[in-house]
Amino acid sequence: MKTIKLTLILFLCTFVAQAQEAYKHSLSGIKKVKVYTDTSIDLKVGTSNQFIISGAKNSKQSKARNEKAKGLKALYSKGNDNTGRGLEIIKEGNTLIVKDLESFMKRNGFKIQIPKGIEVYLNAGNLGHVKVDGITSEIEIKTNVGHINLKNISGPVTVSTNTGNINAVFKAVNQSSPTSLRSATGDVDVTLLSSTKANLELKSTMGTVYTNFDFKVPSSKGLKQYGNSRKIDTKLNNGGVKITLRSSTGNVYLRKK
Repeated sequence: MKTIKLTLILFLCTFVAQAQEAYKHSLSGIKKVKVYTDTSIDLKVGTSNQFIISGAKNSKQSKARNEKAKGLKALYSKGNDNTGRGLEIIKEGNTLIVKDLESFMKRNGFKIQIPKGIEVYLNAGNLGHVKVDGITSEIEIKTNVGHINLKNISGPVTVSTNTGNINAVFKAVNQSSPTSLRSATGDVDVTLLSSTKANLELKSTMGTVYTNFDFKVPSSKGLKQYGNSRKIDTKLNNGGVKITLRSSTGNVYLRKK
């Protein structure tokens, strides 16, 4: 019985170690990283000038299937695996493009690290959640069914999900380009510094907009408005970069810190 337990523990340790083994790629000369996958992404700031991804190694395939595949090369419809991890990584100019070639059924999500100053585009496909912490450069995120959680960011930010909530906490707001956060069927919850300068566009088609900022919604002048656009245009601290927060069926929350 003890032998069985020990064997099981060793197997689990090997499984975890393989699943967490990281793949690294130099970011020398790179200004932007694009990631395409159908699984969840957890992105944080790293300390080296490398793109580091873990959880990429496919350890779900059974031992019997691994034996069958010995001496054979996997073929994928979306590209060529040049990493040995079911990933294709290519460089186009100053952009690093990472394509996940595996089915989402063979993935448990990715953990990624990049250094500060690198712009990111993350596409989590149909069923991926996205977490980002500490990225202060430009961020673009797309997912179909998944939540998006952003912390300690400054943007510019362009994120969208069809089915999922968006939560974002800004440490500052970059004034160089507009920021947009949109969800079709989830809540959009955003926290800004009280000193943020912004032109706000807030809209919830079927929900409600809430805030603890003290600003007035300008009333319409001149011609009467028929129907209800439910769009609120206003300014923070006399205006600044445009920030758009929108949800179709969820609520919009704008918080002050």
